[in-house]
Amino acid sequence: DREMELTLGDNAEHLLESIDAALARIDAGTYGNCERCGRPIAADRLEALPWATKCIECKRLEERG
Repeated sequence: DREMELTLGDNAEHLLESIDAALARIDAGTYGNCERCGRPIAADRLEALPWATKCIECKRLEERG
């Protein structure tokens, strides 16, 4: 149970950091642009993951290695 609590805590902390970073990108005027290629991130992706930093194409490339 303790391990699960720690994992949930880590996930919550990571999510808060991601949200804070998204808010900083809003302030900087870069929110909604892919940090890798610079193109706009699709609105449906941002609706699902408002803290997304990469467009779906770049995220797929990242996950492939």
